[in-house]
Amino acid sequence: MNEYRWSAWLQQETLDLALRQELEQMIEDGRETELQECFMQDLQFGTGGMREKMGPGTNRMNVYTVRKASYGVAQWIVHHRPKHMWKLAIGYDGRRDSKRFAQEVACVVAAFGVHSYVFTEARPTPFLSFAVRELGCGGGVMVTASHNPPAYNGYKVYGSDGGQVLEADARQIISEMEGCGDLFSIPRLSIDDMQVANLVHDIGVQIETAYYQQISSLFHAEPDAEKRKVTIVYTPLHGTGAQPVVAALHQAGYQQVICVESQMPLDSAFTHVQSPNPEDASAYVEAIALAKSVSADIILATDPDADRVGLMVRTASGEYTLLTGNEVGGLLLYDLLKNRSNGELRAGSTAITTIVSSGFGEVVAKSFGVLTERVLTGFKYIGDKIGQYEKSGERAFVFGYEESVGYLVLPFVRDKDAVQTAVAIANMVVSCKRESGGVSEQLEQLYEQFGYFTDDLSGYLFTGLQGTKRMKALMETFREDGLQVSGFHLESIEDYRSLICTHVQDGSTTQLHLPSSDVLIFRFAKGHWIAIRPSGTEPKLKVYIGVTASTKHEAEEKRVALVQAVQQRITPFLR
Repeated sequence: MNEYRWSAWLQQETLDLALRQELEQMIEDGRETELQECFMQDLQFGTGGMREKMGPGTNRMNVYTVRKASYGVAQWIVHHRPKHMWKLAIGYDGRRDSKRFAQEVACVVAAFGVHSYVFTEARPTPFLSFAVRELGCGGGVMVTASHNPPAYNGYKVYGSDGGQVLEADARQIISEMEGCGDLFSIPRLSIDDMQVANLVHDIGVQIETAYYQQISSLFHAEPDAEKRKVTIVYTPLHGTGAQPVVAALHQAGYQQVICVESQMPLDSAFTHVQSPNPEDASAYVEAIALAKSVSADIILATDPDADRVGLMVRTASGEYTLLTGNEVGGLLLYDLLKNRSNGELRAGSTAITTIVSSGFGEVVAKSFGVLTERVLTGFKYIGDKIGQYEKSGERAFVFGYEESVGYLVLPFVRDKDAVQTAVAIANMVVSCKRESGGVSEQLEQLYEQFGYFTDDLSGYLFTGLQGTKRMKALMETFREDGLQVSGFHLESIEDYRSLICTHVQDGSTTQLHLPSSDVLIFRFAKGHWIAIRPSGTEPKLKVYIGVTASTKHEAEEKRVALVQAVQQRITPFLR
């Protein structure tokens, strides 16, 4: 069947020349496994969009799979939006073919009368989220693969609220995609025809100017004199943050922003970084060398589409340590709430985080009388909650964050936002230097006050044709056999697929009140836990571990014990 599929592709006279040559080379080289993977299925459109390696085939990111997704998006807008909202905002990052894919989106939706508003150059994902809301669009598309390796690209779909689409909208788009017919005959207008019909419009500097006005309240949170004492090393990791992040920091009064020059240009090959992921310590090698040479207070790194930001801080020894998203989330919460505690926090003030985030931020929030609400992994759920709060008025959003270094301070954007967060982090650094001597010292003080929280995130790759099957089989063993760890007392198992929490001691169950998702959480006595879920964007099983203890040493010992227990269970499935 798959061989028929790639033969059918080669018979298409209009097949993109580069894809034809790549496909022919794979056949000539006898790369059977790679061919099977390219055509084994239709590229899956998940709850937020698609992400996959680029190349020929129905299971790869290319102009044809992009057109198919865009057909579904066009029909979704036409069938589920009033005509004055037949508008789609389109953004893209600096990856290979991102701009071309963005143009393909516009060409397809124009064939159905949908207007496109397209950024004139590569820009961060939060700018796309803002543009959807600012321009009154029925939806948005961002062409990006976030922090994935260079071989990948992706396609994220946004609703009219500026947040990534949730399950109901995703199902509608998928249903529409199934009716697109022949992949090579999807209707589309040429760029010239779109322009003649006035169906395509540029998004220029006016949106960015409005964006900076929206975050201007962050510019005045700390005295300018103290800002001048802070030295920041910054790298966009060859991504879209280069100009916007530096501009935002400068407008906020941070003049000592020293950039890793080799990593500033957009580069689809990510030539000068070992990893474009700001959660990965290897992404900071060049930045650390620069930071040491200038005695920088912190290092900031944004991922290629500048929605996530990583933070390294200088310790007393002069070395730099990478903070986790949970640690930065807790620190930012403390700083934001401390500055608003003098009567500004209304009843129902709430921080939003995920079910796989540690308890650190929650105890910080509680100390200020602020509630914490937990949602499924994915910032779209945080954005959706913000909208619910605005409609009901029962709660007030104060901060949202994910453990995967994604944060949101000001909710005029409905996705994580590295640009505004970079300013918020710089402000937090000023406050820490003034009150505690530095960020490391402030974090230590918070741990002494609230207990030591240690967390761990591991990703286990399940590659190849059978990888997904092995990963599913592993998840079932966890469901059937549970997870016992020597020295830890298992209290409950939360299964978010069935939405049932089982209490181990008596076997009783309670309902979980979130959307269904393939996530298991094992909760142990004294606040320790392990969460396991398949990634929604990679062939990877993600394992999250949270530990709390009265001392740093005890917390680290327990973290290591839980990591080793999980590794022993998973390793046999990684063949």
